Amino acid sequence: MGKALLCLGRYAQTSYYFPQLCIHIWSVEELCYLFKTNPFILDQDILDRGLVRWLAEECGLTELGEQLMGLFKQANSVSLFVMTIMEYVKYCTVDEQKEVAAILQGNVGLKDYEKKKKRADYLATKGKYQTALREYDQILEMLPEGERALRGRIGHNRGTVLAHLFMFADAAESFRQAFELTGNEESGRQYLSALRRHLPEEEYIRFIADHPQFHNHSLAVERRLEQALSSFDETEENRMLFTMKVYKDDGNVNSYYEQIDQLMDKIKRQYRDAVI
Repeated sequence: MGKALLCLGRYAQTSYYFPQLCIHIWSVEELCYLFKTNPFILDQDILDRGLVRWLAEECGLTELGEQLMGLFKQANSVSLFVMTIMEYVKYCTVDEQKEVAAILQGNVGLKDYEKKKKRADYLATKGKYQTALREYDQILEMLPEGERALRGRIGHNRGTVLAHLFMFADAAESFRQAFELTGNEESGRQYLSALRRHLPEEEYIRFIADHPQFHNHSLAVERRLEQALSSFDETEENRMLFTMKVYKDDGNVNSYYEQIDQLMDKIKRQYRDAVI
């Protein structure tokens, strides 16, 4: 059974519309959820007296409305406004509130595409790879041509997301472009790592032979591969594979297939989290 949440105020008869997200909200809890999940797009537009009146009149939160109106009489900020609401509602944990506050502070003075990059990077670190990929593609379309270094960093991060989605050919191309833009050695190594996973071994070896400038990078890639294989020995997945082998060797068919089902369920959950 899911966790029950105690809601404040009432469900609005008329929604409040957020043009930044093209979405209507109907309660203060929905508002806090938007703050928690979309802190990167919050800017001065959120300092809206109309939102304060909506909270007071539609949601019945007159005390919160008075607190927020008081903020307009002093030096106000997006962070102070948002945190006043979140602390009043107690929708998020203290750590989640601190995370939102830190993001809002970091957003000050950033251009729109810089905010979107921070959002995409955040999504990538949370394993939301498909959503992060869409964000990176949108940023590259809106990015001024002169932003060569930023374009390279976005290309590198985009390649990382593609690799997590097992799209190694596309990842290699993204890392290659990043390397050509910035000369960043890590982009070069990741370019080879993606090629190593995409190309047949003989073709990859031929590529390295034909491109001696990547020789040192290729050695670093092989060392990383050895380390990754060694680290895999300590993982839960490897223990499950070992258990499956024991069941198979012993002829324990039922346990063998039960273990396969458990491993596949885990992989499916991880994949769904990555693409939704």
